[in-house]
Amino acid sequence: MRILLVMPTPFETGRLGLENVVWLSEPVALTSVAASVPEHEVRILDLRLEPEDMLVKTLGEWLPDIVGTTSMTTDAYQAKAVLRTAKQVLPSALTVIGGHHPTLCPDEFDCDYVDIIVQGEGELTFQELVACHQHSGDYSGIDGLCWRDPAGVRHIERKRHQTVALDDLPTPNRGLIKQYQGRYFFTAVQPMASIFTSRGCSFDCNFCAIWEFYERRVRYLSAKGIADQMQACDEPYVFVLDDNFLVNKKRILALCDELETRNIKKYWMTQGRCDWVADNPEIMRRLADNGLVGLLSGYESNDEDSLKALRKKSTWDKNIRANEIMAELGIFSTGIFMVRPDWTVEQFDELYAYINTLMVGIPLITILTPLPGTELYRAKKDQLVTHDHRLFDLLHPVLPTRLPREEFYRQFSRSVDAVKPSIRRSLANFRRKHPKMVLKLIPNILRFYARTFRYQAMHRDYRTFLRDEEGLLVGPGAHLSWDAIDYPSADEPDPLRSAAK
Repeated sequence: MRILLVMPTPFETGRLGLENVVWLSEPVALTSVAASVPEHEVRILDLRLEPEDMLVKTLGEWLPDIVGTTSMTTDAYQAKAVLRTAKQVLPSALTVIGGHHPTLCPDEFDCDYVDIIVQGEGELTFQELVACHQHSGDYSGIDGLCWRDPAGVRHIERKRHQTVALDDLPTPNRGLIKQYQGRYFFTAVQPMASIFTSRGCSFDCNFCAIWEFYERRVRYLSAKGIADQMQACDEPYVFVLDDNFLVNKKRILALCDELETRNIKKYWMTQGRCDWVADNPEIMRRLADNGLVGLLSGYESNDEDSLKALRKKSTWDKNIRANEIMAELGIFSTGIFMVRPDWTVEQFDELYAYINTLMVGIPLITILTPLPGTELYRAKKDQLVTHDHRLFDLLHPVLPTRLPREEFYRQFSRSVDAVKPSIRRSLANFRRKHPKMVLKLIPNILRFYARTFRYQAMHRDYRTFLRDEEGLLVGPGAHLSWDAIDYPSADEPDPLRSAAK
Protein backbone atom coordinates (compact mmCIF):
# COMPACT_ATOMS: atom_id res chain seq x y z
CA MET A 1 0.00 0.00 0.00
CA ARG A 2 0.95 3.62 -0.45
CA ILE A 3 1.17 5.61 2.77
CA LEU A 4 1.66 9.38 2.89
CA LEU A 5 2.75 10.85 6.23
CA VAL A 6 2.47 14.62 6.47
CA MET A 7 4.14 17.10 8.82
CA PRO A 8 1.80 20.10 9.07
CA THR A 9 2.91 23.72 9.09
CA PRO A 10 3.24 25.09 12.65
CA PHE A 11 1.18 28.27 12.24
CA GLU A 12 -0.41 30.57 9.73
CA THR A 13 1.72 32.80 7.52
CA GLY A 14 2.22 36.19 9.15
CA ARG A 15 1.79 35.04 12.75
CA LEU A 16 4.48 35.12 15.39
CA GLY A 17 6.20 31.82 16.06
CA LEU A 18 9.66 30.54 16.89
CA GLU A 19 9.53 27.39 14.78
CA ASN A 20 11.07 27.90 11.33
CA VAL A 21 13.04 30.83 12.83
CA VAL A 22 15.03 29.50 15.81
CA TRP A 23 14.49 25.77 15.53
CA LEU A 24 13.35 23.37 12.83
CA SER A 25 13.86 19.74 13.79
CA GLU A 26 13.26 16.60 11.79
CA PRO A 27 9.76 15.06 11.98
CA VAL A 28 11.00 12.19 14.14
CA ALA A 29 7.46 11.12 15.02
CA LEU A 30 6.79 10.41 11.34
CA THR A 31 10.13 8.72 10.59
CA SER A 32 9.52 6.51 13.64
CA VAL A 33 6.02 5.49 12.54
CA ALA A 34 7.22 4.94 8.98
CA ALA A 35 9.88 2.52 10.23
CA SER A 36 7.14 0.28 11.65
CA VAL A 37 5.73 -0.55 8.19
CA PRO A 38 8.82 -1.28 6.06
CA GLU A 39 6.88 -3.60 3.75
CA HIS A 40 4.79 -0.70 2.41
CA GLU A 41 5.64 2.23 0.16
CA VAL A 42 5.87 5.26 2.43
CA ARG A 43 6.50 8.92 1.68
CA ILE A 44 6.98 11.78 4.13
CA LEU A 45 5.89 15.27 3.18
CA ASP A 46 7.20 18.07 5.41
CA LEU A 47 4.90 21.00 4.65
CA ARG A 48 7.17 23.33 6.64
CA LEU A 49 9.65 23.01 3.78
CA GLU A 50 7.30 22.71 0.81
CA PRO A 51 5.30 25.15 -1.33
CA GLU A 52 1.65 25.54 -0.36
CA ASP A 53 0.30 23.44 -3.22
CA MET A 54 2.52 20.40 -2.62
CA LEU A 55 -0.02 18.48 -0.53
CA VAL A 56 -2.76 18.63 -3.18
CA LYS A 57 -0.24 17.88 -5.90
CA THR A 58 1.12 14.82 -4.09
CA LEU A 59 -2.35 13.50 -3.27
CA GLY A 60 -3.50 13.87 -6.87
CA GLU A 61 -0.40 12.40 -8.49
CA TRP A 62 0.66 9.68 -6.05
CA LEU A 63 -2.83 8.53 -4.90
CA PRO A 64 -1.94 7.19 -1.42
CA ASP A 65 -4.16 4.62 0.28
CA ILE A 66 -3.50 6.06 3.75
CA VAL A 67 -2.80 9.67 4.74
CA GLY A 68 -1.50 10.28 8.25
CA THR A 69 -0.42 13.35 10.18
CA THR A 70 0.62 14.38 13.68
CA SER A 71 -0.42 17.28 15.88
CA MET A 72 0.68 19.43 18.77
CA THR A 73 -1.73 22.03 20.16
CA THR A 74 -0.67 25.04 18.08
CA ASP A 75 -0.80 23.16 14.76
CA ALA A 76 -4.07 21.29 15.47
CA TYR A 77 -6.00 23.32 12.90
CA GLN A 78 -3.34 22.81 10.24
CA ALA A 79 -3.25 19.06 10.95
CA LYS A 80 -7.03 18.84 10.58
CA ALA A 81 -6.77 20.79 7.33
CA VAL A 82 -4.34 18.17 6.00
CA LEU A 83 -6.86 15.37 6.54
CA ARG A 84 -9.81 17.45 5.32
CA THR A 85 -7.90 18.10 2.11
CA ALA A 86 -7.01 14.42 1.80
CA LYS A 87 -10.69 13.43 2.03
CA GLN A 88 -11.67 16.04 -0.53
CA VAL A 89 -9.07 14.90 -3.05
CA LEU A 90 -9.20 11.16 -2.23
CA PRO A 91 -12.50 10.24 -0.52
CA SER A 92 -11.48 6.57 -0.34
CA ALA A 93 -8.18 7.22 1.47
CA LEU A 94 -7.94 6.27 5.15
CA THR A 95 -7.11 9.35 7.22
CA VAL A 96 -5.15 8.95 10.46
CA ILE A 97 -3.94 11.41 13.09
CA GLY A 98 -1.76 10.96 16.17
CA GLY A 99 0.44 12.97 18.50
CA HIS A 100 0.16 14.84 21.78
CA HIS A 101 -2.94 16.89 21.07
CA PRO A 102 -5.12 14.09 19.62
CA THR A 103 -4.07 11.83 22.49
CA LEU A 104 -5.02 14.30 25.22
CA CYS A 105 -7.95 15.99 23.42
CA PRO A 106 -9.41 13.34 21.07
CA ASP A 107 -12.88 14.91 20.96
CA GLU A 108 -11.50 17.79 18.93
CA PHE A 109 -10.80 15.39 16.07
CA ASP A 110 -14.24 13.79 15.98
CA CYS A 111 -14.79 14.90 12.39
CA ASP A 112 -16.16 13.07 9.37
CA TYR A 113 -12.84 13.52 7.56
CA VAL A 114 -10.81 11.90 10.37
CA ASP A 115 -11.15 8.10 10.22
CA ILE A 116 -8.72 7.07 12.96
CA ILE A 117 -7.18 8.76 16.00
CA VAL A 118 -4.05 7.11 17.38
CA GLN A 119 -3.67 7.78 21.10
CA GLY A 120 -0.28 7.37 22.74
CA GLU A 121 2.81 6.04 20.99
CA GLY A 122 2.19 5.24 17.37
CA GLU A 123 4.65 2.64 16.09
CA LEU A 124 2.91 -0.60 17.08
CA THR A 125 -0.59 0.85 16.80
CA PHE A 126 0.07 2.11 13.28
CA GLN A 127 1.62 -1.19 12.27
CA GLU A 128 -1.49 -3.06 13.38
CA LEU A 129 -4.02 -0.66 11.85
CA VAL A 130 -2.21 -0.74 8.48
CA ALA A 131 -2.38 -4.54 8.51
CA CYS A 132 -6.09 -4.44 9.34
CA HIS A 133 -6.79 -1.86 6.66
CA GLN A 134 -5.08 -4.04 4.11
CA HIS A 135 -7.03 -7.18 5.00
CA SER A 136 -10.33 -6.46 6.74
CA GLY A 137 -10.94 -2.83 7.59
CA ASP A 138 -12.16 -3.83 11.05
CA TYR A 139 -10.02 -2.16 13.68
CA SER A 140 -11.75 -3.69 16.70
CA GLY A 141 -9.34 -4.77 19.40
CA ILE A 142 -6.39 -2.62 18.31
CA ASP A 143 -5.21 -0.93 21.48
CA GLY A 144 -4.77 2.83 21.32
CA LEU A 145 -7.35 3.54 18.61
CA CYS A 146 -10.41 5.72 18.34
CA TRP A 147 -11.94 4.90 14.95
CA ARG A 148 -15.02 5.58 12.87
CA ASP A 149 -16.81 2.71 11.09
CA PRO A 150 -18.51 3.05 7.65
CA ALA A 151 -21.77 4.04 9.38
CA GLY A 152 -20.00 6.95 11.06
CA VAL A 153 -20.06 5.42 14.55
CA ARG A 154 -17.00 6.07 16.71
CA HIS A 155 -15.36 3.18 18.56
CA ILE A 156 -12.89 3.71 21.39
CA GLU A 157 -10.50 0.84 22.09
CA ARG A 158 -8.58 0.40 25.33
CA LYS A 159 -5.37 2.29 25.95
CA ARG A 160 -2.11 0.92 24.62
CA HIS A 161 0.29 0.77 27.53
CA GLN A 162 3.67 2.16 26.62
CA THR A 163 6.03 -0.43 27.98
CA VAL A 164 8.05 -1.58 24.97
CA ALA A 165 11.80 -1.05 25.44
CA LEU A 166 13.07 1.67 23.13
CA ASP A 167 15.88 -0.56 21.89
CA ASP A 168 13.23 -2.99 20.65
CA LEU A 169 11.47 -0.40 18.48
CA PRO A 170 12.62 0.09 14.88
CA THR A 171 15.13 2.85 14.26
CA PRO A 172 13.45 5.89 12.65
CA ASN A 173 13.71 5.76 8.87
CA ARG A 174 15.60 8.98 8.16
CA GLY A 175 16.02 7.93 4.54
CA LEU A 176 12.43 9.08 3.94
CA ILE A 177 13.41 12.71 4.58
CA LYS A 178 16.56 12.64 2.47
CA GLN A 179 15.05 15.27 0.18
CA TYR A 180 15.11 17.71 3.11
CA GLN A 181 18.60 16.83 4.30
CA GLY A 182 20.59 19.92 5.23
CA ARG A 183 17.52 22.10 5.84
CA TYR A 184 16.92 21.33 9.52
CA PHE A 185 18.59 23.60 12.06
CA PHE A 186 18.85 25.01 15.54
CA THR A 187 19.77 28.71 15.36
CA ALA A 188 22.91 28.80 13.18
CA VAL A 189 23.66 25.10 13.65
CA GLN A 190 22.98 23.50 10.29
CA PRO A 191 22.78 20.87 8.82
CA MET A 192 21.33 19.27 11.94
CA ALA A 193 20.06 15.75 12.50
CA SER A 194 17.50 14.94 15.21
CA ILE A 195 17.17 11.85 17.40
CA PHE A 196 15.12 10.80 20.44
CA THR A 197 16.85 8.72 23.12
CA SER A 198 14.19 8.64 25.84
CA ARG A 199 10.45 9.02 26.27
CA GLY A 200 8.65 10.50 29.22
CA CYS A 201 9.63 12.68 32.15
CA SER A 202 10.01 11.90 35.84
CA PHE A 203 8.60 15.29 36.87
CA ASP A 204 4.88 16.07 37.03
CA CYS A 205 4.70 19.76 36.18
CA ASN A 206 1.10 20.93 35.93
CA PHE A 207 1.68 22.98 32.79
CA CYS A 208 3.26 20.08 30.90
CA ALA A 209 1.54 17.24 29.05
CA ILE A 210 4.61 15.07 28.56
CA TRP A 211 4.27 13.02 31.75
CA GLU A 212 0.54 12.55 31.10
CA PHE A 213 1.13 11.44 27.51
CA TYR A 214 3.69 8.86 28.64
CA GLU A 215 1.67 7.65 31.64
CA ARG A 216 4.27 8.79 34.18
CA ARG A 217 6.80 6.34 32.72
CA VAL A 218 10.32 7.13 31.57
CA ARG A 219 12.13 4.78 29.19
CA TYR A 220 15.64 5.12 27.84
CA LEU A 221 17.45 4.07 24.71
CA SER A 222 20.70 2.35 25.63
CA ALA A 223 24.04 4.10 25.31
CA LYS A 224 24.91 1.78 22.44
CA GLY A 225 21.64 2.64 20.71
CA ILE A 226 22.34 6.37 21.05
CA ALA A 227 25.85 5.99 19.67
CA ASP A 228 24.55 3.87 16.78
CA GLN A 229 22.08 6.59 15.78
CA MET A 230 24.63 9.38 16.13
CA GLN A 231 27.14 7.47 14.06
CA ALA A 232 24.54 6.85 11.33
CA CYS A 233 23.93 10.58 10.90
CA ASP A 234 25.83 12.18 8.04
CA GLU A 235 25.29 15.60 9.59
CA PRO A 236 28.05 16.96 11.85
CA TYR A 237 25.46 18.36 14.29
CA VAL A 238 22.85 16.36 16.18
CA PHE A 239 20.02 17.55 18.41
CA VAL A 240 18.96 14.98 21.02
CA LEU A 241 15.29 15.87 21.39
CA ASP A 242 14.70 14.23 24.78
CA ASP A 243 12.48 16.33 27.02
CA ASN A 244 15.05 15.86 29.78
CA PHE A 245 18.25 14.11 28.74
CA LEU A 246 20.09 14.78 31.99
CA VAL A 247 18.57 12.13 34.26
CA ASN A 248 20.24 8.74 34.24
CA LYS A 249 23.90 9.11 35.27
CA LYS A 250 24.78 5.52 34.47
CA ARG A 251 23.48 5.84 30.92
CA ILE A 252 25.22 9.18 30.39
CA LEU A 253 28.60 7.85 31.51
CA ALA A 254 28.11 4.72 29.39
CA LEU A 255 27.37 6.98 26.41
CA CYS A 256 30.61 8.89 26.99
CA ASP A 257 32.49 5.57 27.09
CA GLU A 258 30.78 4.49 23.86
CA LEU A 259 31.56 7.74 22.03
CA GLU A 260 35.18 7.62 23.12
CA THR A 261 35.69 3.94 22.29
CA ARG A 262 34.16 4.32 18.83
CA ASN A 263 35.77 7.72 18.23
CA ILE A 264 32.42 9.29 17.28
CA LYS A 265 32.96 13.00 16.74
CA LYS A 266 29.74 14.98 16.66
CA TYR A 267 28.72 18.35 17.95
CA TRP A 268 25.45 17.79 19.76
CA MET A 269 22.81 19.60 21.77
CA THR A 270 20.02 18.51 24.07
CA GLN A 271 17.59 19.59 26.81
CA GLY A 272 18.16 19.25 30.55
CA ARG A 273 17.54 20.81 33.95
CA CYS A 274 19.76 23.45 35.54
CA ASP A 275 19.77 21.79 38.95
CA TRP A 276 21.22 18.60 37.43
CA VAL A 277 23.99 20.63 35.79
CA ALA A 278 24.75 22.40 39.06
CA ASP A 279 24.90 19.11 40.98
CA ASN A 280 27.04 17.22 38.43
CA PRO A 281 29.81 19.47 37.13
CA GLU A 282 32.26 16.62 36.45
CA ILE A 283 29.75 14.66 34.38
CA MET A 284 28.98 17.85 32.45
CA ARG A 285 32.71 18.20 31.78
CA ARG A 286 32.78 14.64 30.46
CA LEU A 287 29.82 15.39 28.18
CA ALA A 288 31.48 18.57 26.91
CA ASP A 289 34.63 16.58 26.15
CA ASN A 290 32.43 14.26 24.06
CA GLY A 291 30.81 16.90 21.90
CA LEU A 292 28.01 18.46 23.96
CA VAL A 293 28.00 22.12 22.88
CA GLY A 294 24.46 23.28 23.65
CA LEU A 295 21.84 22.82 26.36
CA LEU A 296 18.27 24.08 26.43
CA SER A 297 17.14 24.54 30.04
CA GLY A 298 14.15 25.90 31.89
CA TYR A 299 15.46 28.69 34.15
CA GLU A 300 11.79 29.73 34.48
CA SER A 301 11.93 32.43 37.14
CA ASN A 302 14.20 35.06 38.67
CA ASP A 303 13.31 34.72 42.35
CA GLU A 304 13.34 31.97 44.94
CA ASP A 305 9.69 32.29 45.94
CA SER A 306 8.45 31.86 42.37
CA LEU A 307 10.61 28.80 41.79
CA LYS A 308 9.24 27.26 44.98
CA ALA A 309 5.68 28.15 44.04
CA LEU A 310 6.18 26.75 40.54
CA ARG A 311 7.18 23.40 42.08
CA LYS A 312 10.38 23.63 40.09
CA LYS A 313 12.29 21.63 42.72
CA SER A 314 15.31 23.80 42.01
CA THR A 315 16.71 27.07 43.32
CA TRP A 316 17.86 30.42 41.99
CA ASP A 317 21.40 29.67 43.20
CA LYS A 318 21.44 26.43 41.19
CA ASN A 319 20.33 28.28 38.07
CA ILE A 320 23.25 30.68 38.51
CA ARG A 321 25.73 27.89 39.28
CA ALA A 322 24.56 25.87 36.25
CA ASN A 323 25.05 28.88 34.02
CA GLU A 324 28.58 29.32 35.34
CA ILE A 325 29.42 25.67 34.71
CA MET A 326 28.11 25.78 31.15
CA ALA A 327 30.03 28.99 30.41
CA GLU A 328 33.23 27.46 31.78
CA LEU A 329 32.79 24.32 29.66
CA GLY A 330 31.80 26.17 26.50
CA ILE A 331 28.27 24.78 26.46
CA PHE A 332 25.98 27.28 24.75
CA SER A 333 22.97 27.96 26.95
CA THR A 334 19.46 28.39 25.60
CA GLY A 335 17.29 29.41 28.52
CA ILE A 336 13.51 29.37 28.87
CA PHE A 337 12.11 32.06 31.15
CA MET A 338 8.47 32.27 32.09
CA VAL A 339 6.31 35.39 32.40
CA ARG A 340 3.05 35.18 34.37
CA PRO A 341 -0.16 36.91 33.27
CA ASP A 342 -0.45 38.68 36.62
CA TRP A 343 2.94 40.40 36.35
CA THR A 344 3.55 44.08 36.92
CA VAL A 345 5.98 46.33 35.03
CA GLU A 346 8.47 45.97 37.89
CA GLN A 347 8.46 42.18 37.55
CA PHE A 348 9.29 42.41 33.84
CA ASP A 349 12.17 44.75 34.73
CA GLU A 350 13.45 42.35 37.36
CA LEU A 351 13.36 39.39 34.97
CA TYR A 352 15.31 41.19 32.26
CA ALA A 353 17.86 42.43 34.78
CA TYR A 354 18.27 38.89 36.11
CA ILE A 355 18.82 37.45 32.64
CA ASN A 356 21.55 40.00 32.05
CA THR A 357 23.47 38.70 35.06
CA LEU A 358 23.77 35.36 33.21
CA MET A 359 25.40 34.20 29.99
CA VAL A 360 22.41 32.83 28.11
CA GLY A 361 22.94 32.88 24.37
CA ILE A 362 19.26 32.57 23.48
CA PRO A 363 16.89 33.68 26.24
CA LEU A 364 13.43 32.45 25.22
CA ILE A 365 10.87 34.54 27.08
CA THR A 366 7.58 32.65 27.23
CA ILE A 367 4.22 33.19 28.89
CA LEU A 368 2.88 30.62 31.34
CA THR A 369 0.16 28.87 29.35
CA PRO A 370 -2.43 26.27 30.44
CA LEU A 371 -1.98 23.83 27.56
CA PRO A 372 -5.03 21.67 26.73
CA GLY A 373 -4.80 18.24 28.29
CA THR A 374 -2.79 19.37 31.33
CA GLU A 375 -3.75 19.75 34.98
CA LEU A 376 -3.22 23.48 34.67
CA TYR A 377 -5.72 23.68 31.82
CA ARG A 378 -8.34 21.71 33.70
CA ALA A 379 -7.94 24.01 36.71
CA LYS A 380 -8.12 27.26 34.72
CA LYS A 381 -10.33 26.48 31.72
CA ASP A 382 -13.24 28.55 33.07
CA GLN A 383 -10.98 31.60 33.30
CA LEU A 384 -9.47 31.44 29.81
CA VAL A 385 -9.89 34.42 27.52
CA THR A 386 -9.80 32.18 24.45
CA HIS A 387 -9.97 28.55 23.35
CA ASP A 388 -8.35 29.25 19.98
CA HIS A 389 -5.30 26.99 19.73
CA ARG A 390 -3.34 29.54 17.71
CA LEU A 391 -2.89 31.58 20.88
CA PHE A 392 -1.64 28.64 22.98
CA ASP A 393 1.85 29.24 21.62
CA LEU A 394 3.51 30.53 24.83
CA LEU A 395 3.63 33.99 23.24
CA HIS A 396 0.11 35.19 24.08
CA PRO A 397 -1.53 35.20 27.54
CA VAL A 398 -4.69 33.09 27.44
CA LEU A 399 -5.70 34.22 30.93
CA PRO A 400 -6.65 37.78 31.95
CA THR A 401 -3.61 39.97 32.56
CA ARG A 402 -3.05 42.23 35.53
CA LEU A 403 -1.74 44.96 33.24
CA PRO A 404 -3.95 46.14 30.37
CA ARG A 405 -3.21 43.76 27.50
CA GLU A 406 -1.63 46.53 25.44
CA GLU A 407 0.74 47.39 28.29
CA PHE A 408 1.45 43.71 28.98
CA TYR A 409 2.54 43.29 25.37
CA ARG A 410 4.63 46.48 25.52
CA GLN A 411 6.59 44.96 28.39
CA PHE A 412 6.79 41.52 26.81
CA SER A 413 7.84 42.78 23.38
CA ARG A 414 10.82 44.75 24.68
CA SER A 415 12.53 41.50 25.68
CA VAL A 416 14.19 41.36 22.24
CA ASP A 417 16.42 44.30 23.14
CA ALA A 418 16.32 44.12 26.94
CA VAL A 419 18.36 40.90 27.18
CA LYS A 420 21.06 41.68 24.62
CA PRO A 421 23.86 42.01 27.22
CA SER A 422 23.37 38.34 28.15
CA ILE A 423 23.40 37.31 24.50
CA ARG A 424 26.55 39.29 23.70
CA ARG A 425 28.52 37.85 26.63
CA SER A 426 27.42 34.33 25.82
CA LEU A 427 28.35 34.59 22.15
CA ALA A 428 31.75 36.08 23.02
CA ASN A 429 32.41 33.24 25.44
CA PHE A 430 31.36 30.60 22.89
CA ARG A 431 33.67 32.10 20.26
CA ARG A 432 36.57 31.84 22.70
CA LYS A 433 35.77 28.24 23.57
CA HIS A 434 35.00 26.96 20.05
CA PRO A 435 36.83 29.16 17.50
CA LYS A 436 37.03 26.46 14.80
CA MET A 437 33.34 25.57 15.07
CA VAL A 438 32.30 29.23 14.92
CA LEU A 439 34.49 29.79 11.85
CA LYS A 440 32.73 26.94 10.05
CA LEU A 441 29.33 28.33 11.04
CA ILE A 442 29.87 31.89 9.77
CA PRO A 443 27.71 31.42 6.61
CA ASN A 444 24.96 29.88 8.77
CA ILE A 445 25.25 32.68 11.33
CA LEU A 446 24.62 35.23 8.59
CA ARG A 447 21.60 33.25 7.38
CA PHE A 448 20.32 32.97 10.95
CA TYR A 449 20.49 36.72 11.48
CA ALA A 450 18.71 37.28 8.17
CA ARG A 451 16.04 34.77 9.18
CA THR A 452 15.48 36.36 12.58
CA PHE A 453 15.54 39.98 11.42
CA ARG A 454 11.89 39.97 10.35
CA TYR A 455 10.80 37.97 13.38
CA GLN A 456 12.52 40.34 15.80
CA ALA A 457 10.98 43.34 14.05
CA MET A 458 7.55 41.76 14.54
CA HIS A 459 8.31 40.90 18.17
CA ARG A 460 9.48 44.43 18.98
CA ASP A 461 6.12 45.83 17.90
CA TYR A 462 3.57 45.13 20.65
CA ARG A 463 0.81 45.72 18.10
CA THR A 464 1.79 42.45 16.40
CA PHE A 465 0.53 40.51 19.41
CA LEU A 466 -2.69 42.50 19.51
CA ARG A 467 -3.27 41.81 15.80
CA ASP A 468 -2.66 38.10 16.36
CA GLU A 469 -5.45 37.87 18.92
CA GLU A 470 -7.90 40.24 17.26
CA GLY A 471 -11.34 38.64 17.21
CA LEU A 472 -10.13 35.55 19.10
CA LEU A 473 -10.72 36.61 22.72
CA VAL A 474 -14.10 34.96 23.15
CA GLY A 475 -13.39 32.49 25.96
CA PRO A 476 -15.26 32.39 29.28
CA GLY A 477 -12.74 34.76 30.87
CA ALA A 478 -12.62 37.25 28.00
CA HIS A 479 -14.52 39.87 29.99
CA LEU A 480 -12.95 39.17 33.37
CA SER A 481 -10.51 41.60 34.88
CA TRP A 482 -7.28 40.29 36.35
CA ASP A 483 -8.56 40.75 39.91
CA ALA A 484 -11.39 38.32 39.18
CA ILE A 485 -8.78 35.57 38.81
CA ASP A 486 -7.52 33.77 41.87
CA TYR A 487 -3.77 34.36 42.00
CA PRO A 488 -2.84 33.12 45.49
CA SER A 489 0.37 33.97 47.27
CA ALA A 490 3.38 31.70 46.93
CA ASP A 491 2.57 29.68 50.04
CA GLU A 492 -0.93 28.82 48.84
CA PRO A 493 -1.60 25.91 46.45
CA ASP A 494 -2.49 26.99 42.94
CA PRO A 495 -1.99 25.05 39.67
CA LEU A 496 -0.88 28.23 37.93
CA ARG A 497 2.00 28.50 40.38
CA SER A 498 2.85 24.80 40.25
CA ALA A 499 3.32 24.77 36.53
CA ALA A 500 6.99 25.07 35.69
CA LYS A 501 9.08 22.20 34.50
